[in-house]
Amino acid sequence: MANLKKIRLLLLIGMALSISWQLNAQQDLQISKVFEQYGKKKGTVMVQLTKEMLQDYNFSFFKSIVIKNDSAAAAFASECVAKDQEGAKKIKQVVQNGKVTSIVLELAPRDKDNRLILYNESLEGNVALTLIYLESPMDVEKIMTMILKKKQ
Repeated sequence: MANLKKIRLLLLIGMALSISWQLNAQQDLQISKVFEQYGKKKGTVMVQLTKEMLQDYNFSFFKSIVIKNDSAAAAFASECVAKDQEGAKKIKQVVQNGKVTSIVLELAPRDKDNRLILYNESLEGNVALTLIYLESPMDVEKIMTMILKKKQ
């Protein structure tokens, strides 16, 4: 009976740890603040895909946010990405009129997963930004090929 209780306790602890890992997937990053602060605001679209949806793409975690017509949010997101850039490998960067408008960062891997931040900001017309964070066991080059592949 005591062994059964120990087994149940260990299972509960294991489940709690795995759930907290999923919840904290990008919590060590500054961009997590963008998702927290703007994820539920009007005019914002935030998407976090479930494990079932991610299996087809071989991703472990995917979260994105699109914010339109909010220059304060764009400035905040840009600052967060700049802080997360420290120690990350720049894969792609676009600078327009002296401002980084698009960047892809490869972060240090977590367990067996490669981690990427993709950021794009439109400066023409109304301000619009897209921020994506993803984790995948795939090679970064394969991830980039899949993401950047044009639909036919």
